[in-house]
Amino acid sequence: MSSTIAAWNGSHDQLTQAAELYADVFSEAPYDEERSQSIESFTSRVRRYAAEKPSFRLLIASEGDRVVGLVLGTGASRGDWWWDRLEAVLPADVQALWLDPECFSVEELAVDASHRRHGVAAALMTAVLGELPYRTALLSCYQEARSAQKLYSGLGWTIIDPAVHFTASRAVQVMGIRLRE
Repeated sequence: MSSTIAAWNGSHDQLTQAAELYADVFSEAPYDEERSQSIESFTSRVRRYAAEKPSFRLLIASEGDRVVGLVLGTGASRGDWWWDRLEAVLPADVQALWLDPECFSVEELAVDASHRRHGVAAALMTAVLGELPYRTALLSCYQEARSAQKLYSGLGWTIIDPAVHFTASRAVQVMGIRLRE
């Protein structure tokens, strides 16, 4: 059976399934997140972003009633936590290319282990970036997440900075893609 991709339907049940998938994926190495905390964090983040952020998108890949993948993204601009941290660490010329005056931020991508390397992640990424009003999109991923980096590179994403420290935690790689000139 092939996956279908659609916007989150707003239901609690679909969000619960998406949060459980997110927790399953991000409890794996190299993320090693605690499962119950991930479910709670993802659910509250989605609800907050849906209410507050521009260009909110939560796309769900499903097979029948089963959620097998998701991608979460929003518009970002000065004043957002992530944007402000990028602005603090990226050189001015890099900021002008990627941040000015706003961008789209891919926050999360998760695919069930049994559906990886079957085109689900690529289809989700293509769908989430479609028809956006931004010049660029950005994301970050752990340096150890080699398969994610390979996917993004294969989809045309460029490494903006290979080792950014937003907090005292481990470094992340920041990547970007041009959506239009």
